[in-house]
Amino acid sequence: MWLVYRLLTFLLSPFWLAYLAIRQGGGARVMERLGFVEPRPDGPVWIQAVSVGEVRIALRLAEALAPLGFPVALTSTTAAGGALARKEGPSSLHPQAFPLDLPSCMKRALRRLKPRAVVLVETELWPALFREARNAGVPAFVVNARLSDRSLKRTLRFRRLFAQALKDSRISAQSEEHAARFQMLGALPDRVVVQGNLKYDLLPPPDFKKVKGELAPFVPEGPLWVAGSVREGEEELVAKAFVTVRRSLPSARLILAPRHLARVQTCAEAARSSGFRVRRRTDGTGQDWDVLILDTVGELWSAYDLGLTAFVGGSLVPLGGQNVLEPAYLGKPVLFGPSTENFREETERLVAGGGGFRVEDATSLGEAAASLLSDPERARACGAKAREAVLCHSGTVARTARWIAEYIPGV
Repeated sequence: MWLVYRLLTFLLSPFWLAYLAIRQGGGARVMERLGFVEPRPDGPVWIQAVSVGEVRIALRLAEALAPLGFPVALTSTTAAGGALARKEGPSSLHPQAFPLDLPSCMKRALRRLKPRAVVLVETELWPALFREARNAGVPAFVVNARLSDRSLKRTLRFRRLFAQALKDSRISAQSEEHAARFQMLGALPDRVVVQGNLKYDLLPPPDFKKVKGELAPFVPEGPLWVAGSVREGEEELVAKAFVTVRRSLPSARLILAPRHLARVQTCAEAARSSGFRVRRRTDGTGQDWDVLILDTVGELWSAYDLGLTAFVGGSLVPLGGQNVLEPAYLGKPVLFGPSTENFREETERLVAGGGGFRVEDATSLGEAAASLLSDPERARACGAKAREAVLCHSGTVARTARWIAEYIPGV
């Protein structure tokens, strides 16, 4: 199985580089993708995070590792992840692109970084990296580890490959369910622990208040609903739900933030086709809108804080849901659809605590949003319960950092 994987990755690597060059705005950082990362003489912990959400976890983990004496080398798969790390991380971080998962590329990267440990965030399972780290005597960890229903089904088809990769790695899982899934994939039971979800410890970006101040003049007085991380196929559903909201609250406004900026035009068209005045965030100042489309990066936290209640996308369509903890941390009642496999435990806690509300379709979403928007006192009370559910499960980042340090040789 390893030889097949090695051959396939070698044959497909030119196409993957071309894809990255096209999708990442032409700058795929080819030399870094080939393993020519910036050399590090300080023996860092190498953290790999795929994109924006995982990079935010990596930045918090880097903060927790620093007092323990561990500098961090950060790589990310996407340009968006690297851009966010440069914006929100310390100037000394120098995030780089993640190399291709080829033995030669990983050997080169390990030789140049000389890491004391390799840490992969969530579902980052790269057989060549695991193999070459083991050969180099570098311990490998997977933190905030999770395997969605779809990921588990897909990876189990190649269990022999992943079992070989995971046999010497240590896994810090989000929950008992995910711990069991990694063991099904081949991780050794005595190397799997349950630490909890690191996203409970995520904080607003450093420029959160500044960005909120810049966004606020766009937003007129009145009930404000924020729909964040809206995924493909949800644009029309959210617009339909807002029609329901406006029937009972004609002054209500909606800030709609697509998960991917490539969907901005689709979101705008869906809102216009429902009869709403649409404005993009980058159109300049002005309050002449019913729906404001966030076509920027790094402003969703600020938008959530301006709103009275939030809907988190990826949940009205079968995509597993996006991060419900961000608006909950800010004290906002959170609405989400039936598909929340990626945040199953977190959504259940929010619902049980009275800070989260599950809806089944666009109609029930609109009704739930209208109910909260029409009763600000109730919305704030539910938001306080949502925030409490987040804060009482925080502390995972510090525990995970100590756990990593415990298994680094020489510490």
